[in-house]
Amino acid sequence: MLVKDFMTPVVYKISEDQTILEARELMMRKNLLSLPVTDDLMRLRGIITMTDIGKASPGAGSTLSKYEANYLLGRLLVKDIMSRNVVTVNADDSIEYICYQVYKTRVNAFPVVDENNKVCGIIAQSDMLKAFVKAFGLHHPCTRITVTVKDGVGVLADIARIYKENEINILSLYTRVDSELGESEIVVRANLDNHMDIIEQIREAGYNVTDVMTIRGMT
Repeated sequence: MLVKDFMTPVVYKISEDQTILEARELMMRKNLLSLPVTDDLMRLRGIITMTDIGKASPGAGSTLSKYEANYLLGRLLVKDIMSRNVVTVNADDSIEYICYQVYKTRVNAFPVVDENNKVCGIIAQSDMLKAFVKAFGLHHPCTRITVTVKDGVGVLADIARIYKENEINILSLYTRVDSELGESEIVVRANLDNHMDIIEQIREAGYNVTDVMTIRGMT
């Protein structure tokens, strides 16, 4: 799964010499939380967020009228409050890498740039969640079986073999490793008519089935 498969290629943008009022109106009209700031050649100059605009706006306790507050925002320019140190990504980066960047930086959206630093898209947390919904097959009805195993070579292949021998299609499979215990949780989502047969075969193979859940599918 790559960024280019889930990013929004048509990006609303703004220049650094436009006003904060213009930026706020565009974001409110298009329901955006952030805007890339670009030059005339679409090269990235920075980013401005609703949080930035909120910090620059008169607070709730201000005695300014709405007209006066808008007048002040109309005089402030985007370049006065935008962030210049922007975390960017490339179209060929993996979704996993972007999720790590979200975890590390707490940034909600990333401009996607090419080798010339030109903006070619934007990817937000909602896009990443959409990617994982598809990856995990969450939109398909299925039976979700969790197996706890000791770390070892061939364990994953052995469990997958049981499904293959029963001609059962696996929708998604992922693992969570507990290094301290030397164990892994293997979560398998598949189309099953009778999950009790599979559970019995997995246990006969020496593995511990710790959870079973039937999921109707999500929309």
